[in-house]
Amino acid sequence: MTVAQAILLGIIQGVTEFLPVSSSGHLVLLSRLFGLQEQSIVFEVTVHVGTLLAVLVVFQDEVKLLLVSLLKLVRSPRRAGELVKQDAGCRLLVALVVGTIPAVVVALLFKEQVERLFASSLFAAVMLLVTGCILHAADRRPSAAGKLEPSLLDAFLIGCGQAAAILPGLSRSGTTITVGLFRGLDRERAARFSFLLSVPAILGALVLALMDLWAGAEPLSAGVLVAGLFSAAVTGYLAIRFFLALVRRGKLVWFAYYTWFVGAVIIAVHML
Repeated sequence: MTVAQAILLGIIQGVTEFLPVSSSGHLVLLSRLFGLQEQSIVFEVTVHVGTLLAVLVVFQDEVKLLLVSLLKLVRSPRRAGELVKQDAGCRLLVALVVGTIPAVVVALLFKEQVERLFASSLFAAVMLLVTGCILHAADRRPSAAGKLEPSLLDAFLIGCGQAAAILPGLSRSGTTITVGLFRGLDRERAARFSFLLSVPAILGALVLALMDLWAGAEPLSAGVLVAGLFSAAVTGYLAIRFFLALVRRGKLVWFAYYTWFVGAVIIAVHML
């Protein structure tokens, strides 16, 4: 992998990780385009660290709140039920844990089956079309004052959306935000919960990649790794800011048109 390829793949990872266009689907397609049939585990770890840094910077206030809430629960485990009822930070922390469970179960039970799907750009293209339909449905959802915070049932169902988005081409952010909207959250709260839910998801992907790395991986130059990390972090930060602004304006349908176009082009190419 060259530095230029690392920068481009880092940009694609940073942008598509948070915009509702499916990072996995785009990386599958770009890997085929560049002939990178098997992406380096070391590089995968690096760009995941970059996107994680982007989330932590944008949502630093919420992250601090969650850390404080975690300390409260650890220090007073006997008061956990009381703290969850009274403290908004503790409720958010528990909701994120509940929302993460479905993706963990799917990743553990169906890891090999999902990995096989990553070999098919056609499957990713079809799932991009599905992503477009999901985003279109979310955009048609009337804008109204929604719940102030997700319930545990809301968090679990949003987590099921995240678990489904393990499939290449199905957008994690698009699916989770759409489920949040249909559960009664307003656009911005649904988006913010979706982004916070990405933190344990990214950490989980990072742990799995590190396990594969421990088993042995091809080394890459420091220049390639730094380029991938920096480009993923910067573009991830900008993508989150940009997407939150669009969510407030109710412009999710823009991404529906994009995913429909990309998916249709890839299917057409396969049919030629």
